Amino acid sequence: MSVKVIEGGYPEHATFERTFPGKAYTDPEFFQKELDHIWFKTWLCAGRAEEIPKTGDFLTVEIAGESLIIIRAQDGSINTFYNVCRHRGSRLCEADNGNFSKGYLTCHYHSWMYDGKTGDLINAPNIPNDDQDFVKEDRSLKKIKTEVWDGYIWINLDENAESLKDAFALPESWALYNQYNMKNLKLGKKKTYKVAANWKLIMENAAECYHCSNIHPELSRTTPPSRSRVKVDEKIPETEVVKHTGGMDLRPGFERINIDGKVYRPPFPGLPEEEINKIYYLHIYPHLYIGMSADYVFMATIFPVTPEESIVQGYWLFDPEELEKDDAYIQDAVDFWDVTSLQDWEAAELAHEGNKSRTYENGGILTPAEWRVTAFKKYVESKVNGN
Repeated sequence: MSVKVIEGGYPEHATFERTFPGKAYTDPEFFQKELDHIWFKTWLCAGRAEEIPKTGDFLTVEIAGESLIIIRAQDGSINTFYNVCRHRGSRLCEADNGNFSKGYLTCHYHSWMYDGKTGDLINAPNIPNDDQDFVKEDRSLKKIKTEVWDGYIWINLDENAESLKDAFALPESWALYNQYNMKNLKLGKKKTYKVAANWKLIMENAAECYHCSNIHPELSRTTPPSRSRVKVDEKIPETEVVKHTGGMDLRPGFERINIDGKVYRPPFPGLPEEEINKIYYLHIYPHLYIGMSADYVFMATIFPVTPEESIVQGYWLFDPEELEKDDAYIQDAVDFWDVTSLQDWEAAELAHEGNKSRTYENGGILTPAEWRVTAFKKYVESKVNGN
């Protein structure tokens, strides 16, 4: 019996597996376990360093109602704090981004001012510095572990977390991706998407291309999912969260990862000739995937809002020299991943609605072609169970 192979085949160990039960995508108790054991204990990608280039520039990130501020301090360092004033608990700011003058975070409510590097309380109006009943050192902002790697901002809410280097097996795990020089790329476009689906469904969708020929005509035309994936050298390590998903070749006649396959920008400087007609994918659990093509990088981060709602941030990164040109053109890349992403969000939303049905109480099945989804499921299960 002949079988049509899609998703580039699968490893010998792949088999049929159960999905999560339906309630795993809607149950508040299960969602809270995910927050406690995954989201508040894992290195997360919060954006790109070039988003906050100047002293006082900041971003806010929200994880299920927990708001965080990422700020460029006076010395150029990037630091993250809970978005909570230590006076009366007010949020320090509501904006997605902006600038705190001179790198001092000032609460709009009573003007308590904090240092952007240390979080130390600098000034509290109407309280004398020598007041013995008030200890400024006890009122510092709560700081969050923050590191920058290859231009990406990484945060971890667990103060006892291992370093990013250890969690990601750096720099060895990143060896393949050095050819894209991501540290020096610049943000050409950023888009925010609201998705009415559980965060896991979005990441599960990203973990397989079993669906690609059905819902992604543009993507399937450019990189046919029936082709074998380009494997990553086994010497490049993975970790519990860093997963190399390999590369895909472009269809003959296509020269770039976009809808028409035409060239609008030169390849990245120094990119080997044999890599120009490929795109590589990297997944970092629980919420990030990166696609690296010859002339731009697309990345997406997923953040949970509630068990049934998520926010996805899409980023398009380019060689800064290309962005500075008078005739700079990036819309081909933006359009390609925007249409593909919207197709994915619709699929995730439909799956979420179906997963609420009483007929899906015990879940469904994952085929061998969805072995990467199985791996992600096992990661979530392990963390939720405290392993």
